Amino acid sequence: MIKKGIWLLLLVVVFSSVALVSAQDHVISNSEDWKDVYSVLHYGTLEGLGKDFLVSTRHGPILLHGLKKEKDVMIVSSRSRPFVFNYEDMVLNDGFAGAEELIVDDANLELIERLPEINNFVIVGDTYGYNAMAVAPYAVVNNAWVFFANRINVDEIDVILEGRNVDELLIYGFVDREVKETFDKYGPEIIDTGDRFKDNVQIVEKYLEIRPVDQTLLTNGEFIENELMTGMNPVLFTGKENVPDKISNYLESSDFEVGVLVGSDLVGAATNIRRSTGISVIVKFARGARAPTGAIAAVENLDLFYLPIPIVVLDLHSAKYNQATSQLELTYKSESNVPIFFKGTITPISGTDERTKIGDVDPIFIAPNDFKTVSYPDIQVTGDSLTIEVFTLFGDTPSSLEKILEKTLDVEIVNILDRCEIEIEGIKYSKPKEAFFVKIKNLGEIDCWTDVELSNVLIDGIETTLGSEGSVKIEAGKSGSIRIDQEMTDEDLEDNSFVDVTAYYGEREDSLVKIMKGRFELKIERITIMTIGLIIVIIIVLILLFLLWRRRKKEEDEFK
Repeated sequence: MIKKGIWLLLLVVVFSSVALVSAQDHVISNSEDWKDVYSVLHYGTLEGLGKDFLVSTRHGPILLHGLKKEKDVMIVSSRSRPFVFNYEDMVLNDGFAGAEELIVDDANLELIERLPEINNFVIVGDTYGYNAMAVAPYAVVNNAWVFFANRINVDEIDVILEGRNVDELLIYGFVDREVKETFDKYGPEIIDTGDRFKDNVQIVEKYLEIRPVDQTLLTNGEFIENELMTGMNPVLFTGKENVPDKISNYLESSDFEVGVLVGSDLVGAATNIRRSTGISVIVKFARGARAPTGAIAAVENLDLFYLPIPIVVLDLHSAKYNQATSQLELTYKSESNVPIFFKGTITPISGTDERTKIGDVDPIFIAPNDFKTVSYPDIQVTGDSLTIEVFTLFGDTPSSLEKILEKTLDVEIVNILDRCEIEIEGIKYSKPKEAFFVKIKNLGEIDCWTDVELSNVLIDGIETTLGSEGSVKIEAGKSGSIRIDQEMTDEDLEDNSFVDVTAYYGEREDSLVKIMKGRFELKIERITIMTIGLIIVIIIVLILLFLLWRRRKKEEDEFK
């Protein structure tokens, strides 16, 4: 009887625990870390729970107004960066049926332990958030966990994977080289074209193979929003101002009939999509107020958690018409923290006549925080003044020109003959310094400013454009080296035995109007001159010490 009583008690405890777990039907993220927020929402979706997230400390009580009191809430709070301390008490004091607060150091690595049945995984980098947003719907329909991997935590993730029977592993977008090398043993599928819009189309196609639908969510990948994480529809990226051709062409050829655009900032993009693709577009820009204060039901902004994204900003630094060369010289200034590309359409207006439009055939590269001057020859000015209308598309890859620079401005008239003459003497890569060095010789009698660009460089098999950040002054009659930092493996160096080099140069630092191009054999520097000198010094010191030791030993022997 006693034994039966003990077993009965144990069964009661077990079923009570199960009932407690199953009773929890809503999960809330309480963290300032976007990776925690994403992981909590993804966990909630995979577990079939309602889910929400805090966006500020003041948001804590407001969020609760929108939830039913009979809910049993699980709160996942960051140990170091919560919005609200002891949020569990606030929830219970507000009259909810129950609340449990889970304190985490890293929700992404800890919540997966609560999902022992998951054997499919998606790996993304943690630098920018848009890749994670692109894969979220696919991960839901494929019952996969999304890991944020980098060179620091890759071993921790590997330990987790080694404890599972990994069925599928997808590496999406750019990740650290160490991440690819670590997970290569799982035979991963890799989606990484170097263009986030092309990658986006590929992951949508994988989603549709599992769950065909005729509706898609549209966003710019810059924020987390609840509906984007449900997996009910795939996520396609629009540009914030312009819709890239890759996306508009895909929408036009797809079976999508409706696009739900999430975010009030993207109304312009919605108009472009509707005009260019013909699909119906619905804009989701607000929600009902959770704490109405008047007789009329108010609305409030969507809960959006903004993600780290590259800063992509371009401006027009100057516009000059050079009478000496009949050239229009436009100088752009990048205020971005990543390399970007731009493509301009220019309408010159001289006097009362509007001239034929001129522009760029291909996207033009510009390095972070750098200037780039584009010259348009054979421009004739009939009056004493010239005005131009500038419409320039730009973005972080040649095919993702999602932003617009639009200006009308008067052009400065100048009369300058640029006398700079240079020669590209060669290029080398220094393995110790992890950088390219392009040697430039100034052939003229005046100082010249030079900026360098390397095109079609293969890195991990993907063609990349690299550039120096800022122009370098090379004194008259002398040579100088321009440095471009870039980590390259031995395999990368083998793929780039010859490199295409473009030098932009001129007398004026912010108006490099001359261009020189060439293809050069890449020389590899495996040890620097300084290192060689240090080795020689060490050898000399060792020889001197050895000779000194022999001399003392000989003197000791003679004394004996």
